[in-house]
Amino acid sequence: MASSSSKREEEEEKEEQNKQLVRQFFELLDRHDADRVGQLLVSSTNYTFHVGGISSPLGWNEHKRFLAGVTNAFPDLHHEIVDMVAEGDKVAVRLNLTGTHKGEFQGIPPTGKKLSLDEMGFITIIDGKITEGWISADTMGLLQQLGALPPSSPANTSSSTASS
Repeated sequence: MASSSSKREEEEEKEEQNKQLVRQFFELLDRHDADRVGQLLVSSTNYTFHVGGISSPLGWNEHKRFLAGVTNAFPDLHHEIVDMVAEGDKVAVRLNLTGTHKGEFQGIPPTGKKLSLDEMGFITIIDGKITEGWISADTMGLLQQLGALPPSSPANTSSSTASS
């Protein structure tokens, strides 16, 4: 019977392996190598990806098409991992994405503008393969940076209240 300390060491090792797999996932995305992601890192039988703003989860083939659209619009897209925490089979990650808008993106013609975008996600890894991802990004900030939305104005900090 394994002692509780050796069991915890095994869990910590698995969590580190999961974090390394997530690092490799984003490195391959930055290299535009979705095929290799599919071969090495993603479950071929059990995969769903949830993107904020898209109502239905994506399977791997839909996710690859989504990634192709993003990399066509932002060919120099780079994911910088800012924070990463693993617990059990889940990895939470906070990213900063940077890139230049050089192709059409969701109907917005190329602007040549550089962007910086924050993104957060939870990734589930089972048996060494990614089975599920949940990603939420600052879509409003992205659209503002591309000029598709006006910049937000500072919140009204006035302390006046209506009284009778």
